[in-house]
Amino acid sequence: MELTLILGSVALVAAVGMLWWGITARPSAARGNLFAGLPEPASDTSQLVGLTRQLGRSARRALPSRLVDSLEVNLVQAGHPHGLDLPRLLGIKITLAALGALVPLVYGQIVIGVVAAAVLFFLPDYWVLTVRDSRQTQMRADVADVIDQMTICVEAGLGLDAAIARVAATSDGPLTNELRRTLSDIRAGVPRAQALRALADRAQIMEIRQLVTALLQSQKHGVAMAETLRIQSSQMRLKRTQRTEEKAAKLTVKMLFPIILCFVPVFMIVVVVPSFISLTQAV
Repeated sequence: MELTLILGSVALVAAVGMLWWGITARPSAARGNLFAGLPEPASDTSQLVGLTRQLGRSARRALPSRLVDSLEVNLVQAGHPHGLDLPRLLGIKITLAALGALVPLVYGQIVIGVVAAAVLFFLPDYWVLTVRDSRQTQMRADVADVIDQMTICVEAGLGLDAAIARVAATSDGPLTNELRRTLSDIRAGVPRAQALRALADRAQIMEIRQLVTALLQSQKHGVAMAETLRIQSSQMRLKRTQRTEEKAAKLTVKMLFPIILCFVPVFMIVVVVPSFISLTQAV
């Protein structure tokens, strides 16, 4: 029993350590600058990273294509957090599943081993989805301010590409990073319309898609870019206000359960218990 507990603890610590290493290991700064703007981060920085990525490449051929494609889309939308690419993430998933199933299978606990392997295999997916949702929320909150800056730059006489470059140089955040990548695509020879559509596909939020559509229509029909940006900025601020009002309206309903669960019992204790004690003493 003690040996099982020790081996289980070792496997759990190893799994957590592997997950932490896989998330926090970063490529070198020089190779990161060299490959800036590319969809996948730089190549191996150590032999262990290379082994993990090789394991992920092998697992990619064995796993269902729908599962791999979905994970790749989520990883792109999450912005490749901590320099993770798809092969390395798949290698981490396989390693975590193997470590989680090792001890239960050794002691004949097949069901527990399968459950532990499945949970640890899909744990990185949950983390990627959490990072993606947080990133999209931040982008949705920043889009109005970014459009305002682009409007000021365009009204000052800059072109759209120069305005994007100016905003990317003076701001920070996930949306600014996506603008930098879009600008890199344009400078590399990708048509502006294609680069903007790729931006909307990577962001996967309605506000960015609406902005890209408006910019492409403005470019196609010769409408003033500054006026288009000003209208989009006004609409984005209106949507942000509406989202805030919606959250405020839901707050009453969300507070109902904590009030019933926490406040009402305490209130009843404060009101009823003294009366009950007084009645008991009187009897």
